[in-house]
Amino acid sequence: MRVLFWGLLSGSALALTACTHSPEKAKFDANCDFGDTKFSAAFEAARLNGCRETAPNSYELLIEPENTPINQSAWYAFDISAPADKMLNLTLVYSEGYHRYPIKKRIGAGEWQQIETRPDPKAKSDRHDFTIQTDGNPVRIAAQPIFDTAKHLKWIEAMSTLEYVDQTTIGQSVESRPIIKLEEVDDPTKPYVLIVGRQHPPETTGADALTPFVEAIWGDTEQAKNFRSQYNLIVVPLLNPDGVFHGNWRHNMNGIDLNRDWGPFTQPETQAIEAELQRFEAGSDRIVAFVDFHSTWRNLLYTQTEEESASPDGFTKKWVNIVDEKLDDDVYAFTREQSPNEGKPTSKNYMNSQFGITAVTYEVGDHTEINATQLASKQFAETFMELFLRQSEMTNDK
Repeated sequence: MRVLFWGLLSGSALALTACTHSPEKAKFDANCDFGDTKFSAAFEAARLNGCRETAPNSYELLIEPENTPINQSAWYAFDISAPADKMLNLTLVYSEGYHRYPIKKRIGAGEWQQIETRPDPKAKSDRHDFTIQTDGNPVRIAAQPIFDTAKHLKWIEAMSTLEYVDQTTIGQSVESRPIIKLEEVDDPTKPYVLIVGRQHPPETTGADALTPFVEAIWGDTEQAKNFRSQYNLIVVPLLNPDGVFHGNWRHNMNGIDLNRDWGPFTQPETQAIEAELQRFEAGSDRIVAFVDFHSTWRNLLYTQTEEESASPDGFTKKWVNIVDEKLDDDVYAFTREQSPNEGKPTSKNYMNSQFGITAVTYEVGDHTEINATQLASKQFAETFMELFLRQSEMTNDK
């Protein structure tokens, strides 16, 4: 460790109004039915904006963002229907950005498979060729294994069956989807830890880490029971449900990056968080830590700098050092990166500057294997609890 969409037409309509620089785009057809071969974006989290046949069994597929992206999270997801024994030559054509995520394939209800190596990030290619051999079964192609709102809701329902966890709706998205909160309800006088996730739709590996992290804290171990006896947990696992539903690259349905709207709170999704934080602003409840789960190119934690005030003092340095000793770099290599608060309205910066607490952006690599992600997340959660329990002991001894 080193310190340092509902359908095709709706997705296309959004992008065609926002992206105007590509003259080739007009040649793409929103109807992706080519007789016995069809491409479809008629599922949640899909992103396919047009198609064209360039030669027999050869097709170009247009991929566009919801609007000009802040970063290059070039999400795509679509279904292929074709007869058996057909070799399809496919090209993803990006009107903005470049190919980032290697192709994943799922046949029918089978497991996801990555069918190519990682793209070279330095290449920044706006076209990407690949082939698919069909066997008559439907094929789903995606940038990452789909982690849709239905999967989030299933997990939320499972957590809310715990006797000490309550599920409530704290607001609604632009398109009136619920912003759901899970919260321990046994003793509101205990200090709180707040966890949020999925501000950015493509960041599925962050969601893969949030769930085991929370499960460890709400688990049945003696450590988890001791932690819950002294601390409460609030979890908002899906802050951008519209973006996830529509297969957006980055934003909510107003074209705003939610992780640049903490403080301004101009969007209904972040306004739900603002309302939730009012009890801490008023001092009626106390918050002691904040963790926001994301994905990026590699595994890292963005933290406060050594010079910035964050309570508990020195927590993140101790946290990552202990975890680093327990996790083999061959399994889960990561860095802690001190990220100074320069006024950018991110969740981390807002929570630290407003409440003086440890606020961390937990980033999981795009290509990190899910088993490693889950193992590391559990270890981070256990060490998090360990250090906060030590902090309680020291406070009680004074």
